[in-house]
Amino acid sequence: MANERNALTDDELVLDFVRGDELAFEELVLRYKNSLYQYILVMTGDEGCAGDLFQEVFLSVYKNVSKYQAQGKFKAWLFRLARNRVLNYFRDRDPLFSLDQTDEEGKEPLHEILPSGEELPLEILERAELAQEIRRASEALPPKQREIIYLRQYMSFKEIAETLNLPLGTVLVTGHRAIKKLQHILLKNREVVYEPVR
Repeated sequence: MANERNALTDDELVLDFVRGDELAFEELVLRYKNSLYQYILVMTGDEGCAGDLFQEVFLSVYKNVSKYQAQGKFKAWLFRLARNRVLNYFRDRDPLFSLDQTDEEGKEPLHEILPSGEELPLEILERAELAQEIRRASEALPPKQREIIYLRQYMSFKEIAETLNLPLGTVLVTGHRAIKKLQHILLKNREVVYEPVR
């Protein structure tokens, strides 16, 4: 039965849950627990807070899933709920908070890219070093750009636009600028690291 649930779409799982199948809800949690938790962690930079907000999001899904309109957009709906929780968390702490702020410390790490498949230890080390380098570089990005870079690991630009409730063009432009800025930062960091000692 568990294997059958794996094959179901998000919307089919939602429908099963609305009909009373609690295991369908568990499958949705399992399906999104890593990506959603990491997204919240990227946005808050606080593991304890991320865990609390993650639970709040899925509690909200549990209570309000009947409000979801099944259109194949569950992932966007779920991440929008998470984003609203994160924004509320920051607004509660600072009423003037905005994701457009660019003067924050930027402590949030990008999602850890875990190696898949069999790799040699050296390849694993190189991948981990690259992930660390990207994570450090991403700290210099404004929050909105960092958010889009993170979400792009899990969603199409169209889904990101739906999640953030922004026009697709805005998301594409912001994503393009974020990638260019990230590339520039990475190149600059490498020049500093590899600068010959005189």
